[in-house]
This record gives sequence, C-alpha cells and structure tokens, in this order.
Amino acid sequence: MPELFEFYARVRETDTGLREINDIIKKLKNQEVLVGVPQDKSGRNVSQSSQSISNAELLYIHTNGSPVNNIPARPVIEPAIEDAKEEIGLLLKEAAEQALNRNLEGAMAKIDKAGMQGENAAKAWFTNPKNHWAPNSQVTIEGSTPNKNGKKFIKGKKSSTPLIDTGQMRKAITHVMREK
Repeated sequence: MPELFEFYARVRETDTGLREINDIIKKLKNQEVLVGVPQDKSGRNVSQSSQSISNAELLYIHTNGSPVNNIPARPVIEPAIEDAKEEIGLLLKEAAEQALNRNLEGAMAKIDKAGMQGENAAKAWFTNPKNHWAPNSQVTIEGSTPNKNGKKFIKGKKSSTPLIDTGQMRKAITHVMREK
C-alpha cells in the first residue's frame, strides 16, 4: 500500500507593486502631449505684421497651402515629429520604464521631455533642408509695385527662404501636457 504524504501550504499575499504600477499606467493613459500653437499663444505682434491673422491660422494655411493666394503647402508639425520620432520614442520608452519602477513623477517628466523634443523639432523644421519647401516666389522676394490706387502691393522679403522673416509663428509653437 502506498504511503500517504501529508503537506500543508500557506498562501501569503505580498505587495509586488503591481497595483501601484496599474494606477500609474491609468494616470499616464489619461495624459496627452500636444505640439502646435495653443490659442492663448496664437496672437501676432501687430507692429511687425500688417496682418490681423493669428499664428495658429497662419500655421494652418501654410500647412495646407492656399491656391487662391498662390501659397504652396509647407507643413511643419507632422513631418517634423515624424522626422524626430526615434528620439521622441526613446523618451516615451524611458517614461514607460519610470512607470514600471513606480515613479509617476519621473514618467511625467519624460513625457514632458518628449513634448519638448517635438516642439524643438517643429521649430527646427523651418530651416531643415528635409522640409523640401518651395522657395519664396520672385514677387515675394522682390515685392511688387502698387496697383493703380496706390495700394495693394507686396513688400519684398529679400529672402528665398519661406516662413522665417519675423520668426513669430515659429516662436509661437510650443507643447502642452494635459489630461484628456
């Protein structure tokens, strides 16, 4: 007859931090980082610009182009972030590592740093040769003569490089981190 073995098991719950990690992940899932021109920063310095259009509106026009005004599309935000996606991805990976180490503040800091990387990439895109933007037209560079009423003319910019005259739109680009 086989011998019977008798054993006892005790189950003890230990805190491995899984609940805390889950809580941190929930908080992070509720965060978003946006790169662009927020409404409160979209104004333009009227003394430097004869236009009453905001930086956000200008960025939209230049991103999509305006055939009516002979403005070719010169997108900024999306291609700049696409170009910097490896650096941004590494920062987001570091944010995930911070979350797994139960460091919410560290994770949030890395996400904010990723937003800053996106912002810097967008600002640098204006002079990045990878943007492949069409140069300014001759009329934009040299200007035009006034019409018969002496009004409506284009003041020449003296540069073939688009979107860098005053730097207002570029300076208005920023990043914000907020809850969804």
